[in-house]
Amino acid sequence: MDWKDIAGVVGKAAPILGGILGGPAGAAVGSLISSALGTDATPDAVSAAILRDPNAALKLKELEVNSKVELQKLAVTAEQNRMQAAAAQFSAEAADRDSARALAATQPGDWVRPTITILLLAGAIAIVWFVFSGMAESLLRDATASLTVGTVIGYWFNELKQTLAFWFGTTGAAQSSDADIRRFAMTPGTVTLEDVQGAADRKSRG
Repeated sequence: MDWKDIAGVVGKAAPILGGILGGPAGAAVGSLISSALGTDATPDAVSAAILRDPNAALKLKELEVNSKVELQKLAVTAEQNRMQAAAAQFSAEAADRDSARALAATQPGDWVRPTITILLLAGAIAIVWFVFSGMAESLLRDATASLTVGTVIGYWFNELKQTLAFWFGTTGAAQSSDADIRRFAMTPGTVTLEDVQGAADRKSRG
């Protein structure tokens, strides 16, 4: 069990505690909660204490009120760390692309990268044509075949996106928006309307 697993239970009594508990600062907030409940600083122990102690909800609410300033600091620190990690990851990915582009620039006779790009583009156009022309209708009606085909198509377009990003670049906002889309595709309902609107805003700015 992780701190995220009990964030919802804690959030019913103390929304701020629950929100921070499910984030990067979960361990620090978990220690505060365990001290307030008089139990070990583990998610299992805290979960058991909440179920066992009828006054647990009141203790959590009191902790939230009494530690409001400290909780706000933890939330700000956690968000700063998250942003720094995201910036570092994007910088590393950008440096990797730049090094690949620099290598390609020193190899004017290279035909591999352009060939792969052309093949991926041609394949993507063919896939779209087959789907919208109706030629793939019978294949898509088969549940097993459509699952396999869908996986292949998803992989194909993902590779195309990576290839185009190599040639034309990308932005951190675009990557964040793509991550929201992938997260919703894998677990529908985890992305809210606010997430979608935020992703659209990032796309327009990026």
